[in-house]
Amino acid sequence: MILIPDILTTIRLVLVPFVFLSISKNEILTIILLIIALITDILDGFLSRKLKIQNREFGKAYDHLVDKLLVFIIVYGLVIYKNLPNWALLFFLIREFILIIGAVFLWFNRKKIEGSNIFGKIAGFFFYSMVISYLFNFELKFILLILSIISSILAFSIYVLRAIYFSNFQS
Repeated sequence: MILIPDILTTIRLVLVPFVFLSISKNEILTIILLIIALITDILDGFLSRKLKIQNREFGKAYDHLVDKLLVFIIVYGLVIYKNLPNWALLFFLIREFILIIGAVFLWFNRKKIEGSNIFGKIAGFFFYSMVISYLFNFELKFILLILSIISSILAFSIYVLRAIYFSNFQS
């Protein structure tokens, strides 16, 4: 059964190559595509809660996977076209890979895949601030990169600690 939140996630997936191509050619178009991606992501979560289907593990895993792909393609495009340091690509690639492996592990072990928390939202804010700063070559771009990485590590650590804590009480 195809659900509206899955369609919204698929729209985000279709945007991925267009986001990559736009990074080198048109910063405004890139921002517009990222706003569309953000709106579909927000609507996906909102409708999942409203329709009371937020407990579907497939939908959560699909949403997370598309989010990870979008992050990777943005960072890769910024490295190629906007002078983001190569080591930043390595950092985000390793982080996204670990998150994907963790989500797949949870899914196959029929464990609950957690939604994002406030630390994830903060990390997302710094990530997209960094993206905008590299797209438009703002002076604060490197500082925002560091803040993005620090907040990302903090959010990741909180997710891991929560997973360990909750798995100890579910056993």
